[in-house]
Amino acid sequence: MVTSVPVGPRPGDVGSGVPDVSEQAERTRRAERSEAEDTRSQRIDETLIRLTAAHAGLAVPGRDEEPDEPEEKPKRTWRPSLPGPRRLAALVLAVLVFGTTTVGWATQSWLGSAIRNVAALDTGSGAIVDADAQKGAQNVLLVATDLGPAPGSGATTASPRPDTVVVAHVPAGGGPMTVLSVPTDLEINRPPCERFDPTSASYTSDTVPAQARTQLATALDMGGPRCATRVIQQLTGLAITQYVGLDLDRLGAAVDAVSGVTVCVTQPVLDKVLGPVIADPGTSTLDGAKAADFVRAADVDGDPPADLGRIERQQQVVAGVLDPTLTSTRLLDVPRIAALRPALGAALTSDGAGLNEILALSLALRRMNDVTFTSVPTTSGPRDTAVLRAADAAALFSALRKDAPLPAAATDTSATDTGPAPGDLTVQLLNASGQTGLAAGVGDTLKQLGFGVGTVSNADQPTPQTVIRYSPDQAAAADLLAGTVPSATTVPDPGATGVLQLVLGRSFDKVVRAPTQAVAPAAASTTAAPSSCS
Repeated sequence: MVTSVPVGPRPGDVGSGVPDVSEQAERTRRAERSEAEDTRSQRIDETLIRLTAAHAGLAVPGRDEEPDEPEEKPKRTWRPSLPGPRRLAALVLAVLVFGTTTVGWATQSWLGSAIRNVAALDTGSGAIVDADAQKGAQNVLLVATDLGPAPGSGATTASPRPDTVVVAHVPAGGGPMTVLSVPTDLEINRPPCERFDPTSASYTSDTVPAQARTQLATALDMGGPRCATRVIQQLTGLAITQYVGLDLDRLGAAVDAVSGVTVCVTQPVLDKVLGPVIADPGTSTLDGAKAADFVRAADVDGDPPADLGRIERQQQVVAGVLDPTLTSTRLLDVPRIAALRPALGAALTSDGAGLNEILALSLALRRMNDVTFTSVPTTSGPRDTAVLRAADAAALFSALRKDAPLPAAATDTSATDTGPAPGDLTVQLLNASGQTGLAAGVGDTLKQLGFGVGTVSNADQPTPQTVIRYSPDQAAAADLLAGTVPSATTVPDPGATGVLQLVLGRSFDKVVRAPTQAVAPAAASTTAAPSSCS
């Protein structure tokens, strides 16, 4: 007997549509395992949170603990928070300060960028003595120039020529400034230098050959700032670290751009060439033209020696231009800065010094009370030059390089040059009058007055005039002798040295009187400045 079996899909067959019981069981086990793992992770997290809270002294409810119902608080409507009056004022002030500072910094940078940069430094020079020991010290070479033809050049056009030359020295660890004045007519041996074009403030491809026994001024005339720097380093052994050039001819325009400068003097500025520049001591306001006379005055009654008075006056004007200009309020005056910028750029050149450094230098030099001032020790020489006193100069320069106390003679600014005394002179007498014994008699009279008398002789032939013949190094002695023998006329002998000769001609009136010496001019340190100048 045949039994019929229903034909149809079986559970588990592919495409049967009937779920497999074993597959469902596996899915259930996977879901339970995933839920257990989630529960375990949650409990671990809760445990960590509870431990952390307990360490902080806080209570955290467990999974089965119901947290306390928070106290219902009244609903608040959110409104934007507005700053109070004080906070608002502080915010506005902060914005204003930030804006002012930004504008001031920008205008000062813009003004400073007008100063022409000129290559002047020569830090690798072999003339620098013990360069390692001088590291950290500041030596600023400051050269003021004015228009004028070079002596003996025959030039018909004026060009910038040195007026004053100083080195401002500050020790490596800080301390008082020492200012060394260098005469522009100092006799030097100029090294070969690149030729300088002052119009473009740059150097040409030409080389100026070396020259012995010439003036310091020629170094700047021909080789510009770098040649001047080399000469000063060669002379002193100092390492020049910054250079500042000041054009006195252009300074007046900068003064006018800031509507004048205020200066203060302790005595009237009465120049023998320019006349009264400032008639009364105290504070004065100068326009550009008057400021130009103020910085150029070189033969002022009562000035201290070695250009000290002129250096002070020049730096008073520079400080008078820069000091009020670089204040926070004046830097916001953009039209004023714009007017000053081209004039300042024409008046100043520098290498390694910015506006703030130039201002700090001017403030120190405009009143020498807080600095030590000295000058290169020299004596009068031929060819209208100042000749270095080698031993004294070597001691001075060594002290500067080592920041040691300066030699006593170098710091004595109260001692002024009153000229030679009669005993410092040796007068040669020559009788050209035709009168027997005249020279011997005058010689005896001069000895009684304290003069030194050398040879006494007769001239080859009589002369009508009574003259004092002298070499350039005896100019001061000739002036003293001329005051004693008023009928004599002074006659220079440019090519000679050590000559002081009194030739008694027929015009001699037999008058020989006691010598008169000039009153010593007042030194800067002996005149108390009024409080307005402090």
